[in-house]
Amino acid sequence: MKDTYDVVVVGSGAGAFMAALAAVNKGASVLMIEKGNQWGGTSSKSGGAIWIPNSKNIAQAGVSDSPEDAFKYMRAVIPASEVDDETIKNYIKFAPEMTNYLEANTELTYTPVTGYADYYPDIAGWKEGGRTMDPSPVDGRQLPEDMLSKIVDSPRASKAFSKFQMSILEGVQILAKTPGWIGVFMSIIFGYYKDIPARLKGLPDRRLCQGNALVSALYLATQKKGVDFVMESAVTELTETDGKVTGVVINGTQKITASKGVVIAAGGFEHNKQMRDEHISELTDTVNSSGVKTNTGDLHQLAKKVGAGFGLMSEAWWAPTAMTPFGPTVLFSEKSKPGLIIVDKKGQRFMNESITYNSYGDCFKSAQEKGHDVFPAYCILDSHYRQKYMFGGVVQGEAMPDFMSKGMIGDDKMLIKADTLEELAGKIGVDYAGLQETMAKVKKYAASGKDEDFGRGSDDHDTMYGDPEVKPNACWGPMDKGPYYATKLLLGDLGTKGGMLINHNGQVKREDGSIIEGLYAAGNATSSIMGSKYPGAGCTLGPAMTIAYKAGHHIMGAEL
Repeated sequence: MKDTYDVVVVGSGAGAFMAALAAVNKGASVLMIEKGNQWGGTSSKSGGAIWIPNSKNIAQAGVSDSPEDAFKYMRAVIPASEVDDETIKNYIKFAPEMTNYLEANTELTYTPVTGYADYYPDIAGWKEGGRTMDPSPVDGRQLPEDMLSKIVDSPRASKAFSKFQMSILEGVQILAKTPGWIGVFMSIIFGYYKDIPARLKGLPDRRLCQGNALVSALYLATQKKGVDFVMESAVTELTETDGKVTGVVINGTQKITASKGVVIAAGGFEHNKQMRDEHISELTDTVNSSGVKTNTGDLHQLAKKVGAGFGLMSEAWWAPTAMTPFGPTVLFSEKSKPGLIIVDKKGQRFMNESITYNSYGDCFKSAQEKGHDVFPAYCILDSHYRQKYMFGGVVQGEAMPDFMSKGMIGDDKMLIKADTLEELAGKIGVDYAGLQETMAKVKKYAASGKDEDFGRGSDDHDTMYGDPEVKPNACWGPMDKGPYYATKLLLGDLGTKGGMLINHNGQVKREDGSIIEGLYAAGNATSSIMGSKYPGAGCTLGPAMTIAYKAGHHIMGAEL
């Protein structure tokens, strides 16, 4: 590590790497700085998907798209009071270009996912699939073993049997048990055990998928171009000269000059309790967040000292979350399967369980305002669900019976089990009479296929993760046979989405709209260009990488 670089990038997620790659390709000397003793950030924990409207390959998913359709959809979903038209158009224009650049400069390819619908059906410009794109696997043997061991691991729930990495496309096929799924599953397992050197050394799966694949491919590309990368190095100050940001101080002592500027892509503030209490709510907590624990808003506070303006500080990428022995896990697909409902302390449903996970924030807050006791709420599962579907990393009973999952199932475990509904209600402290009344409705809705309360299973988003073999509604089962299971359902998040105000090139703005020269930001360090909404899977990484792509060029005087 030198004392002077053209560009300093703070963070090690996908946005940080993209900014570094764009800058180094324009001739910059670049230093990337990671505070923690692991790298990859929340990007590495993610599915690695990017939401890209009108990509060159979207026809592979049997979908046609256009900038006009994308704008209609995004403008209808994202409140105009939060994000203006030009910001949306900027994303629609440059997101496909960023994807092409990513594929041209790394070994990754991105495949549009057929049937992975946008999150708000019945809105003009909505697409039934294709905008969400899945990264190809990466051979982890290319990484130095010390870097492989330090990558932020994928969640257990995203792996087959909590062990074998799989792509989104593979996961969709395996979970839905579509034709050929057994062959795909066996190929994944065979590949794992075929890597004998890794098995002998006790290394994790070296076939990297999802977020691990994305950050690893970017790391390899930047290393080939000569980007310097340091870990366990906290940025403690942004240095200025005549109002321009000119570098950073590391660990309180080491000054690094950045002649062209600094890019902040260091994540949100989800693990800073004081900032959460101030900006979000005392009803949510750091322990419920699935963001990496090093995301404590340090750079938010440093940017504030140099005059940065901020927006959307009360917002997060909300997600229904259950607590496991291994930490919080987000229930992405689980919430849509038949045989599951969510209730409050009175045993009453208060929302459409299958709704997009980001909307859980609004649903929980609205339910509380209406008098529901939902902090926490409870997921109730029946025997059919437990037997057939995975839940929060617990493998379905047909593959791993309860006696094989004792670490996850039991009175003091993640899933509380009872032979009868009355017994379960007593164990979790939920009103049995209210729960009985709710279950009578559940049986009725399963038979009719119509949720008369909240419309669950009535659109393509809801049924995307349902069970297509279940009729007349893929999200509903009668739930009339025990044993029953329950877990506390927490309002968690994938990270916060409030932060620095930026322009279309990622330059940080003051409250009055003026630019702070030499300072750029991308990703969850910024006020999200998706506003408070979540148009589709990959709307965290897609914008982060697109803005970082533009920032990396602009900082080197190559405005796109």
